[in-house]
Amino acid sequence: MKEVVITRPPYMNASEERIADMHSVLNILNLLVGELYFIEAKEPELAEAGKKMDAQLRGYAQEIKEGGDILNLFQQMRQSQDALVNHAKAALHAAETPAQKTQIQESIENLESIYSVLMRRLDEMEAHLEDPDAWIEMAPDALREEIENVFIAIAKNSKGGYGVQFNLAQKKKGDYYMDLRVAVEPNGSHGSHGSHGSHGSHLRMPRRLLDVLRDLTANARKYTKPGGKVALAVYQNAEEIHAVIEDSGCGIPDHELDKITEFGYRASNVQSRPTMGGGFGLTKAAWLVANWGGQLAISSVVDEGTTVRITIPNRK
Repeated sequence: MKEVVITRPPYMNASEERIADMHSVLNILNLLVGELYFIEAKEPELAEAGKKMDAQLRGYAQEIKEGGDILNLFQQMRQSQDALVNHAKAALHAAETPAQKTQIQESIENLESIYSVLMRRLDEMEAHLEDPDAWIEMAPDALREEIENVFIAIAKNSKGGYGVQFNLAQKKKGDYYMDLRVAVEPNGSHGSHGSHGSHGSHLRMPRRLLDVLRDLTANARKYTKPGGKVALAVYQNAEEIHAVIEDSGCGIPDHELDKITEFGYRASNVQSRPTMGGGFGLTKAAWLVANWGGQLAISSVVDEGTTVRITIPNRK
């Protein structure tokens, strides 16, 4: 199995850096656009109003890419929730069959869930803009819960297409199994609580590492068929933070591993597969990890899966 180790940030121009930095927000805007399409398909009479909202969401994404006033854009995104949810409620009111009503009600719940995630991401991005180099303390249970919530939201967005289980004994055919392990060596972090693992010790890590772990685990799921496995393990000792993201997905061809962190690059075996993302997850991860003085290693076997290993030195 070939492994590529990356210690230098991938080259990006200023616009590409903005896109990578705002990758998670752009993905959420894509999800909102997807929900609008779904509602328009169910109620064509509301398509005109939906197209205006669609244009508004795409406008936010374009302004991010072009370097618009980010804080003002964030405020506009927050204010867009009522209009989109009310649009979906109008579709619910206009629906003529019980099946349509059920589907649109699910879409309303999905919109509310997506906006809940968006609000948290915007808060995080505002904190990042205020202090880009911040490190935070986070309890292992809190990190596990954050990743679990990502997968719960992903499953909800599938509209019954698949489930996600965090306990292997509960996994049914077609469910993803998500294995999460987080531990801190005693005295391995700078937290104020001194016991092991989830019994008190806190991870001390770059604030944006949480973003990286969410992106990479979501990517691992995206390229793994339902019924497969995605694993995330995080461990911090006195010297370093270690994170491993592993999946049983489609893998990456050997000759493309050297290119896979390039901006916008997608492996040849998945280029025909539609996705809501833009191919920036690994680029962003490699960029941030290198800037933290760490390294990112990728190994993969086609049709068997991919493993991403991250090592970051603790900040003194």
